[in-house]
Amino acid sequence: MKLYKRVFFAFNQDFLSLISKIVLSLTLTFTLTNAQNQTSPIPEVDDKLIETMLPHLIYGFKCNQQMIGTPPDFDPSVFWAKDQDKIDAQTISNKMRYVRFAGRILTGGIYDSKAGAYVSADKEFMYYLKNNNLVVQSICDKQQFTLSNYDKESDMFHIKLRNKPDKEVAIVINVADSMRDYVLAFKEIAPYVAKHILKDEEKEVFSKITLVSFNAYDVRDFDDAIDAEDFIQNAKTLKTKDAPSEMINFALIKAMSHFTKDNGLKKEIYLIADKAAETSSTQRMLELTKNLNKNIVFNSGGSKENWVKIHTFSLKENIPFLQNLAQETEGNFYAPDSVYAFKKELLKLSNDGKDVNPKEIGNEIIPAKTHKIYDPDDPNPTR
Repeated sequence: MKLYKRVFFAFNQDFLSLISKIVLSLTLTFTLTNAQNQTSPIPEVDDKLIETMLPHLIYGFKCNQQMIGTPPDFDPSVFWAKDQDKIDAQTISNKMRYVRFAGRILTGGIYDSKAGAYVSADKEFMYYLKNNNLVVQSICDKQQFTLSNYDKESDMFHIKLRNKPDKEVAIVINVADSMRDYVLAFKEIAPYVAKHILKDEEKEVFSKITLVSFNAYDVRDFDDAIDAEDFIQNAKTLKTKDAPSEMINFALIKAMSHFTKDNGLKKEIYLIADKAAETSSTQRMLELTKNLNKNIVFNSGGSKENWVKIHTFSLKENIPFLQNLAQETEGNFYAPDSVYAFKKELLKLSNDGKDVNPKEIGNEIIPAKTHKIYDPDDPNPTR
């Protein structure tokens, strides 16, 4: 009997211990899930936030203001290079699509005759190309590595070395549920938008695109894309959210944080939204944007070469704030009366104001009042 009690007692202890571990595990899982599902509060835009987030646009890149990025997720298509590495580019696996060095994915740059090198759009890297040897140097800490047998013409590893700067464009799009038909239309024409902006068929032109989506609860930054396929994949992940449709000013500042002063690239934002109530917040944003451009011009010696131009798309209704924002920044204001007209105007804008092949626009789609247009990238949207 005593042996039975001891065994029973030991079993009870083990069983209770197991139950405790299971409860603890479930509690931790629940806590982590909740933490992941909660979005950070969207900050209010004011002068202090602009100074904090846009020093590279207002004053130019400085090493002591270098932005620290978040640690990257593991990506098997990224080759990591280290300081003083000497690498034969032809020996790197074809599965590697990018090179990461000194904390950044390398994208190439624009030729600077004074430096005798290609300088990255963010002013953080210099690329020295002699014959087929490419030396990449981090400007701030002077780390460098060498890629031998580098093929410039094929844009190996998406490192684009160009002689003609064109533009850096940030597309800021509302993804509230009321925008569903327009988000789908944007995804349909994304390949052509990328083609027109990046101008890959013109091998000497350097441009880049940033995609930023927003709704009332969240702002998502997809980072810079210099490759059309990357931009297309980013656009495919856009999903509308069951959220109020309102203008989020922080999305504009997030987009501008990808612009750098004196890099030779024209700076344009395409803002796509269907509502922006005339509130003190939108009026404040209008004043802040006007002051921002004034400061940019002042710090550029009176030149407008770093001026941020905002083109706005006012969908479903004529939104005065969007019209005023375009006017104050010398951008274009569009109020398309249909999804088809939206696609046509956006494609024309991305093509430097020139008409595009009608095949790019596709057929006019008239949504039924009782049915949503099916989105193959979001077959089961949350409502």
